[in-house]
Amino acid sequence: MVKPVSPVLEISNLHIEIDQRSVIKGIDLTILPNEIVALVGESGSGKSVTAHSIMGLLPKNTARISTGTLKLNGERLNDFTAKAWQSLRGNRCGMVFQEPQSSLNPSMKCGTQVAEIGNQHLHPRLDNATMKQRILNAFQEVQLADPIHVYNAYPHQLSGGQKQRVMMAMALFCAPQLLIADEPTTALDVVVQKEIIGLLKKQQQKKGMSVLFISHDLNVVRQLADKIAVMKAGKIVEFATKEQLFRHPQHPYTKGLLNARPPLDKRLVQLPTLQHFLEGSFQPKVETTAARKQRQASMYDSPPVLEIKGVAKNYTNSAGLWSKKTEKKALTDIHFNLYPGETLGVVGASGCGKSTLAKMLVQLLQPNEGKILWKGKPIETNNSSQKALLRKKIQLIFQDPLAALHPQKTVAQMLDEVLRVHTSKDKKQRTSTIQALLAQVDLAEGFAVRYAHQLSGGQRQRVVIARALALEPEVLICDESVAALDISVQAQVLNLLNTLKTTLGLSLLFISHDLSVVKHMADRILVMNQGKIVEENEADQLYAQPQTKVAKTLIEAIL
Repeated sequence: MVKPVSPVLEISNLHIEIDQRSVIKGIDLTILPNEIVALVGESGSGKSVTAHSIMGLLPKNTARISTGTLKLNGERLNDFTAKAWQSLRGNRCGMVFQEPQSSLNPSMKCGTQVAEIGNQHLHPRLDNATMKQRILNAFQEVQLADPIHVYNAYPHQLSGGQKQRVMMAMALFCAPQLLIADEPTTALDVVVQKEIIGLLKKQQQKKGMSVLFISHDLNVVRQLADKIAVMKAGKIVEFATKEQLFRHPQHPYTKGLLNARPPLDKRLVQLPTLQHFLEGSFQPKVETTAARKQRQASMYDSPPVLEIKGVAKNYTNSAGLWSKKTEKKALTDIHFNLYPGETLGVVGASGCGKSTLAKMLVQLLQPNEGKILWKGKPIETNNSSQKALLRKKIQLIFQDPLAALHPQKTVAQMLDEVLRVHTSKDKKQRTSTIQALLAQVDLAEGFAVRYAHQLSGGQRQRVVIARALALEPEVLICDESVAALDISVQAQVLNLLNTLKTTLGLSLLFISHDLSVVKHMADRILVMNQGKIVEENEADQLYAQPQTKVAKTLIEAIL
């Protein structure tokens, strides 16, 4: 008779209340030794609250476990004291958070931060030399190319992928029995995302630990999970092995999560949203190749609205008072046109120059070489009236909507500020315009009195889009504008952008690291690498027959 395996983590009938409101509603979840279980759902479904309850990180004054039990290797966690939680965190249970920049101490070197974990939990304590060597070994294990540099670096001196690897080294430093990874790849580009997932799987197999991997994207967890729990509104609505869930999803919510990402084998006019699947109302409409070619032929017969000719941008760095200035080339010899009604995709890994290009087009940066032409006329860098006009005609939608919105102003106040400064409309006209802008982005009038923190991620992005539309631009630059959003919310925002493009006659410059999203949106795609455009083609052709290694790597990452 086979002896049953004792679970590493066991959650039974867990109910959690925050501010006397039920947010976790009777979930059951078991993770066995050496097993990866994924917890998947939209923002607000209760995934992170569940993770924080396992780590003892629920807010003391506002949150409580009303019923149910949490057990780690058979030991009940509900009644842990503060000292017991302190002993567990980073030792028996490690956690990798979503945003490494905000999780790492900006005033401490990375090596010192990892040493804190070791000094807290390793007994007997190691001497400084031994501790340093152990930290360098930990950095090597998570494939940091230059461990000594990372050891002496502050977080802001590292890339997003490097910071996430430091977080993984910290979480794994004391060989935990359970690792919780809470959206560890969401903010990373697809190439780095793939590397982090592969690294996590390798470390899990090497150390034989159990993993709870939290994500909103089923396509991400497909690459590493053994079992998947789908969470909605505080409940687990489906739990199955990876093979069962992807072959035969049972719940409409699961089907919605699986289908919200743009398909790669066809071009849909509109992406399905979760609501479509919950209502059973989605009827896919495919744009045919012939219709697409006809639309593009008409579009490219018009003169370009924006021309970029030989643009280059260098950044000057100085390491200190007595050191020599050094120059870094951010952009080199950039050429392209943007046509009326066109969506031009720009893809590339982080650091390739995409955001620098966007900032130059809205005159936040000036090129060192080359010309920017608006409707055939060069923009002179010393002509303030020309630059002011261009800033109205070209609007930028930022990646992080929360950071782009004023925390102390209502939605109406933020929109009114733009209209008051840049137009001659009186208060009554501005109020009417604000109502029209909210309607354009599918927000009810009641949202006008809300603050940014009272909105969901998708609602915030709609407000940012409304603000960009306030001056009636002709070009929208979308700089990673859906990267920080749930997959299902991404679909809503992408549908909205396509609708606005058609109804308002906009041109879009759509910047992203995710080629699947860009392929869905774009007519043409530019591929950037190290400040240069290395490939340009019609979107479907580029995906079907990529010519450069960079494009092939981006395609492999999404597959």
